[in-house]
Amino acid sequence: MFLSKTRSTSTLRWLVNALLIGIILLSSLQVTAVDANAGLDALSVEEVIQQMTPEEKVGQLFLITFDGIDLGEDSKIYDLVLNNHIGGVVLRADHDNFFEEDTLSAVYQLTSGLQNLAWQKTQVDEAVSVGAENNPPVYVPLFIGISQEGNGYPSDQILAGLTALPSALALGATWNPTLATQSGAVLGEELSVLGFNLYLGPSLDLVDTSNVDAAYYLGTRSFGGDPYWVGEMGKAFIEGIHQGSENKIAVIAKHFPGQGGSDRPPEEEVATVRKSLEQLKLLELAPFFSVTGKATSPDAVSDGLMVSHIRYQGFQGNIRATTKPVSFDATALAQLLALDSFSTWRADGGLMVSDSLGSRAVRRFIDPTEETF
Repeated sequence: MFLSKTRSTSTLRWLVNALLIGIILLSSLQVTAVDANAGLDALSVEEVIQQMTPEEKVGQLFLITFDGIDLGEDSKIYDLVLNNHIGGVVLRADHDNFFEEDTLSAVYQLTSGLQNLAWQKTQVDEAVSVGAENNPPVYVPLFIGISQEGNGYPSDQILAGLTALPSALALGATWNPTLATQSGAVLGEELSVLGFNLYLGPSLDLVDTSNVDAAYYLGTRSFGGDPYWVGEMGKAFIEGIHQGSENKIAVIAKHFPGQGGSDRPPEEEVATVRKSLEQLKLLELAPFFSVTGKATSPDAVSDGLMVSHIRYQGFQGNIRATTKPVSFDATALAQLLALDSFSTWRADGGLMVSDSLGSRAVRRFIDPTEETF
């Protein structure tokens, strides 16, 4: 299970969907982080869960952001890892996790330091632990995530030291999935070497060419506007990430179930997409089908899907009815995940991860005055 906060408050930032059970989560950990960290492979997933306290299980549901690079005992991130058992972190430039000088060395020191904290909390002094009723916390490596979408600022978080890669839109314009695979492989290898094991991307949103504003909101982060080709390019890019990292990076494709038709900036306010479920299946959902139940190879399967805070008007065919943001609408989300491609993918361990719970869009949806959230 996993935790998170905003830049200035303790608001939850990233949250794995509450319906997720520990066995699925830890299965993903076993595939990704375990390969790079000795210790967990000696235990089965079931054994790890049995050793966890309820507090540890809850903490594992959360990914958090934090400011700066201080991992000292007085830092908030130190407390969250050691005492709240968080499942992972997301590193971001706007949280001052990266610096221009000696960037790659600093990044590696930060990711290594974070994993050391996860290990440190399991090392209890024998003199203290003898006769103690509670066992030391179970060692589970942290997820360390990043969104690195290519084309430099503002889509990239690390701006120096890595191979300069094209945006998704530039890759899509080539109509060549091989180039997407190669680009993903370069990124996967470099991020893995730096200590990342979670990639938030790629975007599988469709550019709505009839909606200039919606296309502007997406920028260059989408592979294009054709559902088939966005699926093909996304599938190839994911395959590259997995191959380049030697399957040590979990990929979370976004922004399910598609925000390409948004009527306003999704970061600032909960946007509305006016399409029925049948229309979504033909268009927005098609690329997500391609990287889940309809993926053509194991490496092309996305490990998770990031759920956007988008509401849908006409979801059930009634144009007057509007869902809540699908990330908060259990009925609508369950209906989407019951579709064949998603249900088989979920049964095999596919994860649902929410978009930022500290975003202004969520705050304004919960409290339009932005005073009490």
